[in-house]
Amino acid sequence: MKVFKGLLIAIVSIFILILIITVFLPSKYYVERKIEIQAPASIVYYLLDDFRNWKYWDTWWKLDTQQVRTYAGPLFGVNSKFSWKSKNKDVGEGEIQIVEEKPFELIKLALKFGKEMESSNQFRIMQLGDKILLTWSMEGELKFLGKWFRFFMDDAIGKDFEIGLKNIKSLAEEIEKNNLLFFQDTLPEIKIIYISDSSSIHPKEIATKFSDAFEELESFSKANNLHLVAGPIAINRAYSEKGYKFDACLPIENVENLQTQGRIKIGTIPKMFVLRAVYLGSYDRFQEIYQRIFKYMEDHKLAPKWNLFEMYYTDPMRVVQDDNVTVIYCPI
Repeated sequence: MKVFKGLLIAIVSIFILILIITVFLPSKYYVERKIEIQAPASIVYYLLDDFRNWKYWDTWWKLDTQQVRTYAGPLFGVNSKFSWKSKNKDVGEGEIQIVEEKPFELIKLALKFGKEMESSNQFRIMQLGDKILLTWSMEGELKFLGKWFRFFMDDAIGKDFEIGLKNIKSLAEEIEKNNLLFFQDTLPEIKIIYISDSSSIHPKEIATKFSDAFEELESFSKANNLHLVAGPIAINRAYSEKGYKFDACLPIENVENLQTQGRIKIGTIPKMFVLRAVYLGSYDRFQEIYQRIFKYMEDHKLAPKWNLFEMYYTDPMRVVQDDNVTVIYCPI
């Protein structure tokens, strides 16, 4: 009996000691990993900024490719988010949202994992000569007994960060080498304001017509306090030796009670499954790029089911031509 009481006292004492130690353990944790990438900041930033890219590089998608990912908000940028749900306990469920960003330099994200754990994530991009340094960090605070996991988090989460960064590096450098990379996913329905126009096939006339249309749309958007959910879009309606027909569009968040004027109209790009061709380079190579896209579709037995359209991710006034990122959507 004395032995049992002694053992019980020892167990209770150890438990009390653990609780006392736990009180004084630091609750905050910080994990950081870095990698150098031989590619422009614009394309690395796009791979991070559009959540539909994440399943092509994050480690958690590969743990369960049957997990359900639901996207909400803008296509990319602040307030875009996705949630996930998986039967795999290592993946679980959660939500991540972009809360702040500085184009081509910084993305801040709020992460919720399960019902208890929350953290702040950051991607920072720094130019290093002809390379960039990409840093991925995460910080948060653990609750009471969860503080003990702090000793294992750097190793466990750090390994996932290292793999993810290597995957980002591989994708970015592939685009830098080939100027083109293909993804397949579902594009949500997008509300747009647009202007239909036509032109000869002369590049300078096409550029002038687009510039005038987008300038008119942007002025209307600002006057009506419209919120854009993605970059400007050009829908290719028809192209031949006789001329070029197109729609210049701005994707907006809300069209309810919106009164248009002049040649501006309200429309919708329907929800569709697409081949998403990400192009890195100057606009003057579009003819060559479209030939490569059609060759890819032919080789993979894919046929367009709607008009192809371009989304201009980068502002050509802010980046050099070779660093422009254009996303060409091919409904299939």
